[in-house]
Amino acid sequence: MKTRHLPHAALAALCLALVVPALHAGTPLICHPYAIDPQWKTLPGGTMKGASRDYDRRNLSRDTLALLQPATPILVRMETLRRAAIYATSGLRQFDNEKYTADDLAVARDLFDRLQQRVKEAEGDARALALFDAGFFAETVRHAHLDLGVDGYPLLLEARQLRPEAAEIDFALALASSWPRGRDSRSEHLAAARAGARPGTLLAANLDSHFGR
Repeated sequence: MKTRHLPHAALAALCLALVVPALHAGTPLICHPYAIDPQWKTLPGGTMKGASRDYDRRNLSRDTLALLQPATPILVRMETLRRAAIYATSGLRQFDNEKYTADDLAVARDLFDRLQQRVKEAEGDARALALFDAGFFAETVRHAHLDLGVDGYPLLLEARQLRPEAAEIDFALALASSWPRGRDSRSEHLAAARAGARPGTLLAANLDSHFGR
């Protein structure tokens, strides 16, 4: 079972329509790639918003979990899970005015269930990362308009409570609260992310590319 994908130009046009007039309103978790250190490995990339047209998503859960190691930086986790959501939704099928299939839902659900299992088994700092992964994937899939019946936002908030020094989690929360949540929560998370982002870092670059200066 290989994915089918929207043409790159079509997806780009759709995402652009979603982010006007605000810089990144609409569905920012799915539409906009994250800048990461190229030394870190993520899911295969390509021309479709950073995703490959040839990736076999039967391997998605296995490959994604293998990449989400304790040392994996949060920004790399975000890009890995963003690509995973694209593969799980068969190239954002609904953005092409098609309905998601039972297979799409099954692929997304399988990965989320495995991420949730990690939450149940994790302790200490590992639990913070497990909560982040499950919450971020759930929210990214929600931004792709595939309904898992799960609200990932509280999981992200719990991860932030366990790792309050991680400004990257505030960045993720700012994106998650950009749509469809209200502006108040986004402003709070965005301010915290910017306060914790040192100049010249990848976090600072991602904040600029997703929210402007």
